[in-house]
Amino acid sequence: MDVRSTSSLSRRAALTGFGGVALLAAAACSPSMEKPSDKPVNAPAAVPTPDPNASIAEQRKHIDELDQKIIELLKQRGEASATVQRVRTASGGAKTDPSREQEIISRYQEGLGANGSNVAKAILDVDRGTQAAGATSTTTTTAATPTSSGH
Repeated sequence: MDVRSTSSLSRRAALTGFGGVALLAAAACSPSMEKPSDKPVNAPAAVPTPDPNASIAEQRKHIDELDQKIIELLKQRGEASATVQRVRTASGGAKTDPSREQEIISRYQEGLGANGSNVAKAILDVDRGTQAAGATSTTTTTAATPTSSGH
């Protein structure tokens, strides 16, 4: 049997007698009918953008899914922060690092605008244990007064 003159499927079937390796080699050598991707190999997965015409219920479901992801990330962040605090205090250092906190506050403000500093301060408060998770505060801290935590 001339393997070159048969269809791709037939060629693979003919080569199965030579073992699984031959089958894989035939599949790898077969011309692909798929269009090559324009996306780089290591490109991050695209985050789906919600349909602006979707119903309120659909949008709320999307928000709930995003909130759950944010909560999980904040838990991971809190664990990392607690580890930093333990290591720092075990070596005789302070529990908090005000200059590091100011970097974090600035990063959030750059990424989220004016309210970003409030988001950062709330996260820092929760991570240092000065505000119970889920508690709301009616007071705000000014940007000139950096908070301190083990970040």
